[in-house]
Amino acid sequence: MININWSTLLLQIINFGIMVFILSRVFFKPVVRMLDERAEQVTKALDEAQEREQKAAEAQAEYEKTLAEAQEQVMTMQQQAQEDLLQTKQQVLSEAREQVSKMRETAERDLEQSRQEAIAEHRAELGYLAIELSGRLMRQAGGTVFQAASVQEFLDRLSHLQPEKYRKALDDDEAAILQVQVVSARALEVEEQAELEARTFKLLERKIEVRYRVDPRLIAGATMRFGGVVIDGSLSGQLQNLNERYQAGVEREAA
Repeated sequence: MININWSTLLLQIINFGIMVFILSRVFFKPVVRMLDERAEQVTKALDEAQEREQKAAEAQAEYEKTLAEAQEQVMTMQQQAQEDLLQTKQQVLSEAREQVSKMRETAERDLEQSRQEAIAEHRAELGYLAIELSGRLMRQAGGTVFQAASVQEFLDRLSHLQPEKYRKALDDDEAAILQVQVVSARALEVEEQAELEARTFKLLERKIEVRYRVDPRLIAGATMRFGGVVIDGSLSGQLQNLNERYQAGVEREAA
């Protein structure tokens, strides 16, 4: 049979209670509080870690989204750049073709113009040569009869001129003697001079003083000059007039 010392047991129980009480008062509550604080810190740290992890995930998602948008934008820019490059290439080719076409048209036009100018120049030279040759032939072939006929034609021409036209070209001093210069291809006979002065006086109704001069370059016929008026009845003048009309026709055709 177990021998229990109840007094000792009771004393131990009391001591244990006291110790539990002391531990509960002195150590347990601070430890519990410390554990609670530690648990709260751990919980807070876990929450913060979770929040940081969530933010990191959101940042990663945003980064991936931004990266995807950037890649898409780069692809769009590359595609646009290729399209712009192709369009620029086509535009440059089109402008080059147009410029080449214009250059060809200009060259053809210039070539045609040069050809027409060359033809006109050649025809003009032919005209000058023909007139010069005609003058030489007439100068060589023209004899006394031909010279006389040319002078008579000039005198007849004086009789058919309109007096009003030539009188208007004179000054108002009717009393003054009008100086008249006559140039002929050969020296005029006295009768021819007398007839010329009579017809000139009848044409102008003015006192005149005629001075005569010979110029073989006229080929045949004569010219008269007074008061700024020139009456050309020479063969060289007729040939020159013919040449001028020929040249004017050549210029009209070239235009």
